[in-house]
Amino acid sequence: MFLTIAHRGDPLVHRENTLPSLLSAVGKGANTLEFDLRLTRDGRIVLLHDASLERLWGHPADVADLTLDQVRGLGGEDQVPAFEEVLDAFGDTTFLVDLKTDDVVEPAVALLRRHGDAFGRSIFVAARRGGREALARLRADAPDAAIGLDWTEERPPPRDLLDALRPQYFGPRWKVADAAGVPAMRERGYHVWVGPLDDEAEVVAAMEYGVDGIVVDDISSLLRLRADAGTP
Repeated sequence: MFLTIAHRGDPLVHRENTLPSLLSAVGKGANTLEFDLRLTRDGRIVLLHDASLERLWGHPADVADLTLDQVRGLGGEDQVPAFEEVLDAFGDTTFLVDLKTDDVVEPAVALLRRHGDAFGRSIFVAARRGGREALARLRADAPDAAIGLDWTEERPPPRDLLDALRPQYFGPRWKVADAAGVPAMRERGYHVWVGPLDDEAEVVAAMEYGVDGIVVDDISSLLRLRADAGTP
């Protein structure tokens, strides 16, 4: 399956990482939802990219300093969702789960395992400083986890890192795809996505290059380009 990955849902239409944004993306045909997880002060998992609520919500506090009730007091329908709400809302969608802090990893895995097949539909990434160490611990604690290695460097990933993470997925930025050795990684059995992409010419070039998925903010554009190319 080619992964049509909706980056934080449908952020060009709804506030990113909210239920309306995620529902909109899936309603349009996205088969994979990318979102970010953090913990509140009372240990609840919520969807939020930034540590602070300032950029999206105009509130200067960090989510880690607020309870879930305090966080959910913002935004009305477009409020910060609890992770349980997302799991209840999407019963067959693939999740690309970006673990934004070390302390969210264990409870996120535990919650996913309690929700039917949700763990088996999840791919874990940690696109942050210290994220690779967090993924190595996840691999040690959850050998059955699907892990994606986010990559921004103009060199292929070293063997010791691949051995530590044993990722099934490889996610380089499009601009370093050749240097990162995408063809070689695919030949070795890794599934490769690129993105986030916001230029349609780059999306077309990535599809022609032969990747296994693309991350976009504009999911409508990606799905239209896939249809124009005659591919599902």
